[in-house]
Amino acid sequence: MNPRIIASIPFVSIPFVSIPSLSLHPMRHSTELSDYAFEPLQPTTVVLPPAAVDWAVQICQQVPPEQQWMTFLRALALRGVQQWLEDGASGLTLTYDPAQPPGSEVQGTVNGFRLCIVPQGTLSDGQVPLPQRTLENAHTFAHLYLLVEVREEADQVTILGGLRRDRLLAQQDALLRHPNGTSLIPVACFDTAPEEILLYLNCLSPAQLETGGQLPQAASPTQEAINVWRWLGDRLDTLANTVTSTLTWALLPPLAMSPALRSSHGPAETLATVLRQLEPAGVVIPPTARGAYTDLQRAGVPLRLCALTWTHLEGSQPEWCLLLVLGPTPGEQILPGTRLVVRDAETILADSTLSPGSGANHLYAQVFGTWEEAFRVSVALPDGATLSWPPFVFHPEA
Repeated sequence: MNPRIIASIPFVSIPFVSIPSLSLHPMRHSTELSDYAFEPLQPTTVVLPPAAVDWAVQICQQVPPEQQWMTFLRALALRGVQQWLEDGASGLTLTYDPAQPPGSEVQGTVNGFRLCIVPQGTLSDGQVPLPQRTLENAHTFAHLYLLVEVREEADQVTILGGLRRDRLLAQQDALLRHPNGTSLIPVACFDTAPEEILLYLNCLSPAQLETGGQLPQAASPTQEAINVWRWLGDRLDTLANTVTSTLTWALLPPLAMSPALRSSHGPAETLATVLRQLEPAGVVIPPTARGAYTDLQRAGVPLRLCALTWTHLEGSQPEWCLLLVLGPTPGEQILPGTRLVVRDAETILADSTLSPGSGANHLYAQVFGTWEEAFRVSVALPDGATLSWPPFVFHPEA
């Protein structure tokens, strides 16, 4: 039996403040702080401890004198990125060989992503030289390029922005290639904000940045799944508790709970407000419905996804419902172009996109299916990044 789509539309609620975007401008290297054309973002600036600086000084002694300065800058940049990741709430770890001087190609990996870290001192006339091997070699290419400002006199490192491999591939025909094995990339191409970089490292697979950011295909029957049947018994299954290091789920209290017992700013109260606004559209939630939510804020995206489920026993065979509400975390705004997609094994069942100027700040989708059917949920962001979860299923346990 094919699932029945009940709704998939945005609706209007209270507007929030938008996220500032990172703006990059061409610059030249200088030891005078006032000469930098980049305006460092304070949340992405780290102060290196003496041990990190000492390591950079020592490791650059292993290369010829004419290469020592650039190796020193790369070493500081590498340790700065490592500290930036470890100081955040993302739980990400940069893996590299501390016994080897960092070169101009891939210097480390994070969650399977190969990173090419480019210190700001390599720039010339608004161009960034990147080794062609990091783009072309099937075994050593970089998934992400990070542009990093190094203030060696202040022991400070600032993560400025990033560039995805798939976007670089899309414009490789226009790149200026040099006989020395490098390609010159305009600095303006490094327009991926640090918050988005954390999102990619946490939520995407490396394969999604290799050739393009298409939405994932329908899940195969052998994939692990989130069993929402357990939510009805006030339980989370193991997978829902460990989808990634960031996107774990938390159970919501029963909808019938008195509002006085809930925080007026908590996810349950926010969801209750949203559901009241959906009533004119014919969305009726039974009191037996249970749900959970996951915050994407820790991954650098100001969004929250809530999911509710319940059974529908009328008709010739039992069905289950999945209702999804995608909205901003408190104090933030869902950006125009954000897309909520629900699939089954064969097709897209619900596809809702927030239109510019609509005044909406939530998207929702509701689908019904038999107990044998599974639903795959994806959130596509305006910049092309895609978040996806294992299939949602309803499997009563014996």
